[in-house]
Amino acid sequence: MLYSSLLTPHPYYLMIDKLRVVLAGKLPPGSFIRNVVTLMTGTTFAQALMILVAPILTRSYSPEDFGVYALYTSIASILTVLACWSYDYAIVLPEHDEDAANILGLSILICLGMAGLTLIIVTFLRYPLTEILNAPGLTIWLWCMPLSVLGAGLFKAFNYWSTRRKHFKRLAVRQVTQSTITSATQIGAGITLNTGPGGLIGGLIVGQLAATGRLAWQIGKDEGKVLISYISIQKLKQIALRYKKFPLYDSWSSLFNTASTMLPALLLGYFFTPAVVGYYALGNRVLAMPMNVIGGSIAQVFFPRATQAQHDGELSRVTLDMFERLLAIGFVPVMLIALVAPDLFSLVFGEKWRVAGQYARWMSLWLLFVFVSSPLSTMYYVKERQKDGLIINFIMFSSRLLVLVIGGIKGDALFTIALFGITGAVLWIVNCVYILYLADVPGLRTFSAILKQVTEGVPYAILPLMAWHIYGNTISFVLAGVGAGIIFLIIMAVKIKKSGTLI
Repeated sequence: MLYSSLLTPHPYYLMIDKLRVVLAGKLPPGSFIRNVVTLMTGTTFAQALMILVAPILTRSYSPEDFGVYALYTSIASILTVLACWSYDYAIVLPEHDEDAANILGLSILICLGMAGLTLIIVTFLRYPLTEILNAPGLTIWLWCMPLSVLGAGLFKAFNYWSTRRKHFKRLAVRQVTQSTITSATQIGAGITLNTGPGGLIGGLIVGQLAATGRLAWQIGKDEGKVLISYISIQKLKQIALRYKKFPLYDSWSSLFNTASTMLPALLLGYFFTPAVVGYYALGNRVLAMPMNVIGGSIAQVFFPRATQAQHDGELSRVTLDMFERLLAIGFVPVMLIALVAPDLFSLVFGEKWRVAGQYARWMSLWLLFVFVSSPLSTMYYVKERQKDGLIINFIMFSSRLLVLVIGGIKGDALFTIALFGITGAVLWIVNCVYILYLADVPGLRTFSAILKQVTEGVPYAILPLMAWHIYGNTISFVLAGVGAGIIFLIIMAVKIKKSGTLI
């Protein structure tokens, strides 16, 4: 009964799908923006739902609970990078579907093996790990880690197969399914069961498995027989050798990239307390979620488009255009959130979460350039420069590890977050410049685009600053920031209407 209900379209998705049909009906079939809109229907719902339930969760769970949850997701994210040995990224690249199908089969087999290996690691290392992280409450929940690796790893494989086949509606449905089930489970557990961090962790796992299971069912129903007919042992061996650069270079590159992102939670747990980790996690979550609405969808669609642009000799133009538009979309909202963050967090989540707003302020510039760079980072695959990506991600990892250790030794959590945020911003700006260099975009042109956006964006900060100067209270300050954001959205909508495109 439960499984069949998961296969039935959710009523919220049906509503959003009507909006998608209306928007997509005005766009050319198969166009880049139409594919982005399709993905954004699911992503927008998923992220909007998580934003809406966040004030409920922050009143049902303590900062310590969020801290343990953040430690769990950080470990899971690092392990998930290795779930398919990065062969999943190669699914988009082959000219023939037969080769891609064998990469998919290879990714699934590796994922199953990695889930088993994770179980062995948990069996022997769960106690030492939780002692290092100062989080004994995490110990019992580490037994769930193999399920997280399995659910997230299989999704990575199915995700890139659907991207290759341009079945973006499948991915939109998957996002809606995961966010709905995750949020409902976390709220229900927090209100009725009083399970502490287990409610957050359990909701995540149930949502992952249900959504990935649904995506697997859809692929099996539509293409299962064809996929099975393509796969053979001999072909699997050939494919493993043909795309060996992915496990040799990209696995390590992705590992360093993810580890450097997850390092704060792990090292804040080591040097400070789970509560500090919880403040960091909420600040990161609130900043990252809105950007993921657009950024994740664009990254999904930009990869095949950049691959085609490389063949057509248009990669430089396409990449620079994408960089400028992403910067234009992200700069003003992130600037305004950073400006009012402590007051905003106090007002929305409760006074005990004001510290999370202070952390968010220092992380804002870093996360802005993560938003801009992440979709463009597929350039390393398009140009088959995985080794370069590995070097850059190793530098990022090493630098962040150093600044977190320095901050931890100093014993000041806010100083640690500030140092980490500033360092991360510098490193991701450098990453942006190098990605555009790979696409033959001059460095001067890149910095010119950044300077232009700063010049055009800073005036939006005048309204909240005037409100603070005149009224000097939290509500007027936050409302003025929201008002400035609305003005930005209106102006952006007018520009979109004139140009006829968002991306």
